[in-house]
Amino acid sequence: MTEHFYRAFEERLRGSRALIKERQTVYLPFIAPLKTLYASCPALDLGCGRGEWLEILRENGFEARGIDLDRGMLEACETLNLSTEQGEALETLKLLADESLVLVSGFHIAEHMPFDRLQQLVAEALRVLKPAGLLILETPNAENLVVGTNNFYFDPTHERPIPHLLLSFLIEYTGFARFKLLRLQESPELTEAERIALMNVLAGASPDYGIVAQKGAPSGQMALFDQAFEKEYGLALDTLAKRYDDGLQEEFDRFRKQLEESGARSREVEAALRGSIARTIQAEVKQAAVETLNETLRQQVQQAASESSALREQARQLDAQLQQARQQLDESQRSAHHWQLQVNAHEAQANDALDSLNVLREQAWQLGVQLQQARQQLDESQRSAHHWQLQANAYEAQVKGVFNSTSWRVTKPLRMLTIPLRRLGRLPLQAMRGLLRPILARAMAWVMARPGLKQRLTDRLRRHPVFFQHLRLFALNRGFLGPAPVSPVHVQALQELGMGGSEELLPLTPRARQIYMNLKKAIQEKGAR
Repeated sequence: MTEHFYRAFEERLRGSRALIKERQTVYLPFIAPLKTLYASCPALDLGCGRGEWLEILRENGFEARGIDLDRGMLEACETLNLSTEQGEALETLKLLADESLVLVSGFHIAEHMPFDRLQQLVAEALRVLKPAGLLILETPNAENLVVGTNNFYFDPTHERPIPHLLLSFLIEYTGFARFKLLRLQESPELTEAERIALMNVLAGASPDYGIVAQKGAPSGQMALFDQAFEKEYGLALDTLAKRYDDGLQEEFDRFRKQLEESGARSREVEAALRGSIARTIQAEVKQAAVETLNETLRQQVQQAASESSALREQARQLDAQLQQARQQLDESQRSAHHWQLQVNAHEAQANDALDSLNVLREQAWQLGVQLQQARQQLDESQRSAHHWQLQANAYEAQVKGVFNSTSWRVTKPLRMLTIPLRRLGRLPLQAMRGLLRPILARAMAWVMARPGLKQRLTDRLRRHPVFFQHLRLFALNRGFLGPAPVSPVHVQALQELGMGGSEELLPLTPRARQIYMNLKKAIQEKGAR
């Protein structure tokens, strides 16, 4: 912490010198009798700060000296020519002789010290005080809930709050003859206030308290201080809480009384209101009954008028329909004779048609018999075709099995190279073509499986258009560039067999197409037999 930080901190948050000096005058009734007992009144103020208490002591005839660790604080004392020195409180007390002081004071130093050092400080103060001498310790009051939970921690050098019961016990335990608790700095308005709010309970208790402890002395000397020790000081938390509870109870009793009075009045009003509502309901029921009756009569009159108009309109329409029916009856009678003549002619025609129908029925029965026979033959043909189809599938599976076998693949190089090369010289041109086509097809398949090599060879072959076109047609016929086109011969054969288009042959090779055509033809011939 910098040298002048704490002085600026106290200027901001503790208050001005004038305010602190005015607050500390509350201790004057305690120290005044000391001047009666002792001609010389040496006093030591521990943690003297800006020197407000030193100045009061000097003004009241005490030989006061101040001790403080903070050099920035002592500068304010030196400006006022107050007797001060820089040092540590407990160590300074230890250096003093027994019964050498009439007053030891420490304002807001207890909360800065570890408790064991505070114990030593109280014990050393008792040692150096003369009989009837006083120890004054002032510290924040944790009984004020806002101070104890919030404001206390504004000062970064504070250790922990010290409850007044703990400090009082320490004073008594150390051996002081008596002590007085002074609750300080409470709001004067709150002391006389009739009503206490919840925030007054939380923050209204005296924010500081002081302990004035007196060393033992003869009773005559102690009696000089009785008036100051018998007076009560400040506001306690339990006092504020009781006043708050009493205020709440009073408010509750007043509210309950008002509620009871309001309840009695409301019951009277409710009874009167119930009677008024009952009379109003009876009048409204009667009025509603009259209005309902009037509305019913109005509706019945309107309905009767509407029905009368509708009946008149219906009578007019029926009269018109009667006239029209009479005209239609006359017309019907005139045309009835004509239709009778036509009916007689139609009956003669119907008799002829019935004779023809009987002949047609006989023919239809014969055709049905023939159709049944044809259906039986068709079922037999379909079963035979299914049998041949299964055999064709088995043959094709066997061929694929041979082509996919390991021995076929292992002997492929030998078949591709050894046999064709050995017979190549003896075969005619047509035979050589038949031998070289499978080799070319397999080489082409190997190239098509490698896109990079395929692209490079395609670029080079395009430089020879005729040769490139022959290779392209060769690849198309073997399905390397998509399904091979169906030859016109196969299309014509399919049409002769009554099988429609050639789409089902597209996935097959030319050799497979020829086998497929042969199988279909054999199935049809088998069915015809």
